[in-house]
Amino acid sequence: MEHQSAVTYGNHFANGYLERDWTGVGISPRFDFIIIHESAHEWFGNSITAADVSDMWIHEGWATYLESLYVEYMWGHDDALKYLNGYKSKVRNTQPIVTQRGVNRTPPQDQYFKGALFLNTLRSVVNDDARWWALLHDFYQHFKYQNIMTEDVVEYFNQKTGMSLTPIFDEYLRHPALPVLELKFDEAGGAVSYRWKADEPAFAMPVRVGTKDHWEMVRPTAEWKTMKTPLKKDEFEVAADLYYVNVSKM
Repeated sequence: MEHQSAVTYGNHFANGYLERDWTGVGISPRFDFIIIHESAHEWFGNSITAADVSDMWIHEGWATYLESLYVEYMWGHDDALKYLNGYKSKVRNTQPIVTQRGVNRTPPQDQYFKGALFLNTLRSVVNDDARWWALLHDFYQHFKYQNIMTEDVVEYFNQKTGMSLTPIFDEYLRHPALPVLELKFDEAGGAVSYRWKADEPAFAMPVRVGTKDHWEMVRPTAEWKTMKTPLKKDEFEVAADLYYVNVSKM
């Protein structure tokens, strides 16, 4: 546990989790992720603190995401994505991350893993790493030594990016299901239609599609849009390691 001056630690100074591969993708055996995670709470948890237990993802989602940033610093972006996406197997998507306010009840464990995957998704939405690092630095400086709520986080990112990110935050934090990118192929006509199926009516997150060698940014909404593509249904990809979404091909 991360509490200041009362830290408890139970990983036996072993790599991974008790010498097991924590995310199942071969990255966590390189380091003691518990030390990284609990150290991250000195920033997200002890310095920036959730004002209500319902907003605990501000502690746990951010600390879990910082594990991947440690991996990125040590071994590069590809390994960080591999490590972070390994957490998908631990996500349940059965309850919202932000729970009812004023109730003394711990939010679901998705606050850790889905919270971190959402932050990776948000980084992809910003789509500018220099800007992303500056946002994270300024976010901490702006809120350090304060108790905050999810609404404060959303307002900060809306203001600093100039984007309307509220529907994206709400889709991931206030609804249990993932957004689904629906794809309908017309191979004879060399086209694909696409739209979001999401709980937030205004959800319109941009996403990269195509192939890893040639991603193209599209901006789906709840309404069908169509783009030309030479790719067949089985060739057409979505950058699902950068965005935590489900994909339905028709």
